[in-house]
Amino acid sequence: MNVMAIVALALSKVVDFGSGGVGGYPEISVENVVAPARIRVVYATHPDGLGEKGDFWHETRANYMGDQLWLPILPASTDRFDVFEVKSNGIYRASLAQGLVRYARWKVESGAAEVTAIRFVNDAIHSEESAIGSFNCSDIRYTRVWEASVRTCQLAAIPGRSKPLAVSGVHTSAVLGVSLPYLSDGAKRDRLVWSGDLWWAQRNMYAAFPLSSVYMPGSLRMLAVNHTPDGYVQACPFPEALKPLAAGEYGPFASDEFAAWFIPVLADHVLHTGDMKLAEELMPTVEKLVSYLISHSAADLIFEQRLETCKHSCGLAVGGTSLHHRSYMNVLLWKTYTDAASLATWLGKTELALRYSDCARRIAAAIRGKFWNCEKGALVVSLEESKKIGFEANALALATRFATAAEAKTMLSHLKYHGHGKFQLLAVRGAFEYADGVKAKELIEAHNWTKFVADDWQGVHLMSECLKMVRKGWGDEAHPDTAIAGVFSNYLLGVIPLEPGYRRYRVEPVLVPGITWAKGKVPTPWGALLVEWKLVNGKPEVKVREERVTSFSYGKD
Repeated sequence: MNVMAIVALALSKVVDFGSGGVGGYPEISVENVVAPARIRVVYATHPDGLGEKGDFWHETRANYMGDQLWLPILPASTDRFDVFEVKSNGIYRASLAQGLVRYARWKVESGAAEVTAIRFVNDAIHSEESAIGSFNCSDIRYTRVWEASVRTCQLAAIPGRSKPLAVSGVHTSAVLGVSLPYLSDGAKRDRLVWSGDLWWAQRNMYAAFPLSSVYMPGSLRMLAVNHTPDGYVQACPFPEALKPLAAGEYGPFASDEFAAWFIPVLADHVLHTGDMKLAEELMPTVEKLVSYLISHSAADLIFEQRLETCKHSCGLAVGGTSLHHRSYMNVLLWKTYTDAASLATWLGKTELALRYSDCARRIAAAIRGKFWNCEKGALVVSLEESKKIGFEANALALATRFATAAEAKTMLSHLKYHGHGKFQLLAVRGAFEYADGVKAKELIEAHNWTKFVADDWQGVHLMSECLKMVRKGWGDEAHPDTAIAGVFSNYLLGVIPLEPGYRRYRVEPVLVPGITWAKGKVPTPWGALLVEWKLVNGKPEVKVREERVTSFSYGKD
C-alpha cells in the first residue's frame, strides 16, 4: 500500500492512496475498542466525492442498460461506502470490493474505537501483471500519459474465477460462477467486457504487458461464446455467461455495431501476438458474424439497421430513423470485412479471404457513392442526415486507413474536438496514420490527456471515460478506451507490426512539434524491440535493437 498522505479532519481521517489508485476489498484494522462501535468508511477518486456515501451510491446507479441491471458487476459494490459494526479489536473486511479508490475517509459514528490502518486487498479484483514495455520522450507530460494509460489497463483487467464465489451485500447476495479473465471497460463502474471498446483499449496492453497475457484472449473467448444461432455477438456479456445465446437474445446492450467490432479486435490481437491457435479456434464465430452482418445489408452491402439492435456508442437507447444508414457503421463494416479477409489469409483459407476482400471492396465503393460529401470533402453522418459531417465516421475512416491520402487531408480539417474521448482518440490515431504529427498534437492538446497527469490534479492520474475530469458521480476514472499508450508506442516511438507476431514490422516515428527524442521497449512474441530516436538536423536518427529471448513459429502449430 502506497499511502501518500494522511490528513486529520474533524472527527474523521482521510487517507490518500496515491495518484495511481488502488482496488480491492476494503479492510480496516481496529484497536482500543472500549465499547461496540459503528465505523463508516467512504471512498472516492477525488476529494469532492468524499461525502457521507462516497462519490456515488446505489440509489443513483447508472441504468442505461436497464433498471434491473446493477452496476458495477459483483463482486464489486454498488455503493461507495461501508459501515463496519465493531465489537472487538481486529481486522474487518468489507464483503464487496471497490474497483478504484484514491481517497478513503473514515470516522467513528458511535461507540469508541480507533482505526489504525485502512488497506485494499486485491483478491482477484484487478491484474497485478507488471509492465515489461516502456516509453519515454522529451515531453514529460506524454511520458506520464503513457504510464497512466498502462495503469488504467492494469486496474481494468479482471482475473478469471476457477470456482464459484458466494458474495453478499446490502442490496443483493449471489453465488458467482466461474469466469474467464478479461479486459473490462472500466475499473470502477461497469467492470464488464465491452466489444465495442476493446479495439481502442487492446493496443495499450500490447505496448506494455507480455503478449502471453491472458486478458485479451479471455475477452475474445467470452464474446465468442455469447453469440446467437445466426451469428450476432453480444456486446457486454456477464463474466459468468459462458454459453451461446438463444435466437433474438441480444443482451442488455443490443448493438449490431458492437457485435461487428469482434472481428477487428480479434484481427488486431492476432497481428500483435501471432496467436494463430486462437484465430483458428474463433474463426467459426467470425464466419457466422460476417454472414449475420451481410444478411442485414442491402445489395451493395450498405447496412440496414433494425431498431431492435440499434444501440451504439453515441446512442444508448433505441433510436429513430436517423440510425438506419449510418456512415460510421458502414466504415466499421469495411474494416470488419477487411480484417476477416486478413484472418482468413493468415489461416490459409484463400477462397474465404477472396470473398471477404470482395465484400470490403463493394462496401467501400458504396460508402464513397452514398456518404461522401464532395463539396466538404468528408463523410456525412447518415443517409437520413446527409447535410451534416460526421466526426465519428471520418475519424474511424482515418484510423482504419479507409481514406486515400487526398481524402485524409480534407477529412482531418473537419476534426477538432469531440466530447467523447474515445472518438477524439480515433481522430488522433487517424492523424498519426497519415503522418500528420502537427494535427495529432493539436487533437491531443485539445482534450484532457495531459491534464490528468498534471501535478495540480487531485483526482486519479488515469484515463477516464470520455476523458472527463470526473470529481464525483457515476463516470469511470479508469477507462481503457481513452488510454493512449498504444498510440504513443505505435506512432511517437514508431513501432507497428505488419505481419502476425512481428514476423515483419515497421519502425517509422511520426514527428510531433516539441518532441525531439523518444525511446522505449515494445513486447513481441520472441522478445522485445528496443527503439530510440532523436532529431538530427530536423530528421529522426533511429536506432533499433532486437532483444530475442525465444523462438517464435509463425503458423497454427
